[in-house]
Amino acid sequence: MARLTPNDWIRAAARQMATAGVDSVRVERLSKDLKVSKGSFYWHFSDRAALLAAVLTTWEQDSTLAVIADLERHDEDPKLKLWALFEEAFGAPAEHDALEAAIRTWASRDDVVKKVVRRVDRRRLRFVSDLLSAAGLPPAEASRRAELLYCALIGESVRRTYGQAKLSRKGLRSLHSMLLMGT
Repeated sequence: MARLTPNDWIRAAARQMATAGVDSVRVERLSKDLKVSKGSFYWHFSDRAALLAAVLTTWEQDSTLAVIADLERHDEDPKLKLWALFEEAFGAPAEHDALEAAIRTWASRDDVVKKVVRRVDRRRLRFVSDLLSAAGLPPAEASRRAELLYCALIGESVRRTYGQAKLSRKGLRSLHSMLLMGT
């Protein structure tokens, strides 16, 4: 096997976390799964805490900041941007849902992780609220609807984590329309 990168370790840790929670992320187990020695891990990370911090940072970057940056690069109608966000968020693979759930569970007992999750939640909510405002909703109403969408998305994510089918395209269109009513 080629020499592992930090990203290889981060992805392996995220997969393990998504499968069995943060407590199951152990250097020995990851080394075995990756078929390398523990020394390979210490080439990239000082300890397990550093790896977990990298998983958290990567989650924030990939699931929030990169998605928002990609959507902001397109100069299109805010309603179309919102639909693109729907397709991205509601179309995420099951592994993303499981990691999101694992990180939120971790945040329920770790104040540092809780701060990161709150920052992510605020950023996501602000982005959606801004889209809804740009589509014509008053700011206070845009914020309320963004919160409703976020609750729906988290609920959908939890349902998919337990094997339920994704919300249908027709259901997504209805949700999109409801959010934009009055614009």
